[in-house]
Amino acid sequence: MESRHKNALIVVLVAVILVMAVGYAAFTQQLTINTTANITEQTTNWNIHYDTGKTTGAGVVDASMGSGGTTAPNGSISYDGTGQTATINATLNQPGDSVKFTLTIKNDGTIKARLGTPSVATVAGDTNDAPLIVQEGNIIFTVTAPAQTTLNAGEKTTMTVTAKFDDTAQGVGDTTTSSITVTTTATQVS
Repeated sequence: MESRHKNALIVVLVAVILVMAVGYAAFTQQLTINTTANITEQTTNWNIHYDTGKTTGAGVVDASMGSGGTTAPNGSISYDGTGQTATINATLNQPGDSVKFTLTIKNDGTIKARLGTPSVATVAGDTNDAPLIVQEGNIIFTVTAPAQTTLNAGEKTTMTVTAKFDDTAQGVGDTTTSSITVTTTATQVS
């Protein structure tokens, strides 16, 4: 019986050693994960400006002749080097003449922008009746703020400037030519 106990004890000890060996192997396994990560720099770009390619043509400069007129009014748009300021030139011939200018503002940057009230100034320094209504000579310029006040990256919006011959003008010459500047203003949306 003693040999039976010895054999059983040996079997139990061998079983314990096997369990301990498997347990030790299970607890000491090491998980290794190898990967590669690339870090790229994200650049931001502030670029709000007028679409300087739009200076003439229907939908950009639309003239309307007053009643009884014989010579059509006309106008033109030019821009400064950065596209921040538009110069509006209008040539009107008699009361009732008008020219409507459509300015396109673009967000070619990567930052969302909020457009502010445009800054309007006369070229000759005549009267400024209100921030967006300016009279120079016999021409009254009315600026309409942008249709959309927030521009995401890649978006655009329009605003209009209307030049109208003053109906109450006392001395009307053959032609009246006047100019104003309209400057875009924008801030970053946080």
